[in-house]
Amino acid sequence: MVFINRTLLAVLGILSVINVAAAADARVAYRISAGDTVEIGIASASERTQRAVVQMDGTIALPEVGMISVAGLTAAELQTRMETILPTKIFRQRLADGREQMIVIKPSDVTAVIAEYRPIYVTGDVLTPGQQVYRPLMTVRQAVAVSGGFSLLRSRANQAGPDPADLQRDFEGAWGEYTRDYFHSARLRAELQNQAKFDMQAPQGSPLSATFVSAIAQAEAEGLKLSLDNFQQEQSYLEKSAKDAAEQIEMLLKREQAEAAAVKADEADLARITKVFQAGNLTNDRLADVRRGVLLSSSRALETSVELMRTRRQQDDVARQLERNENLRRIGLLTELKDTNVRLADTTARLRAASQKLQLTGTSAQPLAVAGERVQAQVTIVRKLGEEWRTQPAEEDTEVMPGDTIEVRFGGALETSAIQ
Repeated sequence: MVFINRTLLAVLGILSVINVAAAADARVAYRISAGDTVEIGIASASERTQRAVVQMDGTIALPEVGMISVAGLTAAELQTRMETILPTKIFRQRLADGREQMIVIKPSDVTAVIAEYRPIYVTGDVLTPGQQVYRPLMTVRQAVAVSGGFSLLRSRANQAGPDPADLQRDFEGAWGEYTRDYFHSARLRAELQNQAKFDMQAPQGSPLSATFVSAIAQAEAEGLKLSLDNFQQEQSYLEKSAKDAAEQIEMLLKREQAEAAAVKADEADLARITKVFQAGNLTNDRLADVRRGVLLSSSRALETSVELMRTRRQQDDVARQLERNENLRRIGLLTELKDTNVRLADTTARLRAASQKLQLTGTSAQPLAVAGERVQAQVTIVRKLGEEWRTQPAEEDTEVMPGDTIEVRFGGALETSAIQ
């Protein structure tokens, strides 16, 4: 049991060492480069504290010491080198009475630190692009913040502009118009397809309250229902009229057939009676009665034919009215949809202008949503690794290094049309 515990402790110890080493490797120690400023101090002679800028050849110049190569060293290696070099040098200190004495420097008296790092550079779509002081553990977010934040337009010195409150009012007012036309356009497209529902989700990036957006969407939904119901009732009435006309035509056709048969029978009876009358076997009154019967049946047949023609014409009129109503409705909806899309395009342009004006004043740190789409910044870091310059994408929480150039650009989302 004791052996197992000792073995377990040994394994845990090894794992602990591995974890510490991995953590140490996770952050590569910074190495001094040209443009950095180092500070060398001597505890026993505080007046000899010196700051020196690392030259292009990687060296610093210290009085009474000369040129020392420090480029490529870490802070710990710089300390070790200074602890090795300075105790070997002879330093003299002038006393208050004018005499000079030699100073004995021990390695523990020496301090060597990186006092200032090379600056970083922020370019692109920030309010104040340019050179910024580097601070240890600095991130892209912090670098952009000290550059004034994201901006679609660069600031101009002493530029007077409108009140940001008025710009914000114009921006939100344009969003209200955009939301109204956005839902109206969705409602028109649904009505063109005879659909009773449409997407009632707010446009992406809308700064308006959910209650306000929901009220606009609900009003359009109720308008869609009423419009579809009204059109359906009118079409149903016409369809019923067409059905009634078809039934009446069917009845008149049967009557026409019956009356045609009656006329034919009466005519045959008249021909027979006429022959009998001509033979002198029938009175004139009987012949007159038969003739009146033929005339009456012919008149009824003619009236039925006229009524049949009138009913067929009515049926054709109802069919044309049904088709005309559908065509006129579609033409009206397409015209209204076109006008709505034109207003959406105009509102999108005003939203873009309002967003850019707000960015110019620095009122908003991030670009505002335009045409239902939120704009995102694209950040890249240009960094020198050895003798090679590399460009790499970065997030806002990416750590920057001295000498980095941070490029901020916005994509083409602002150019996306609301109609598209």
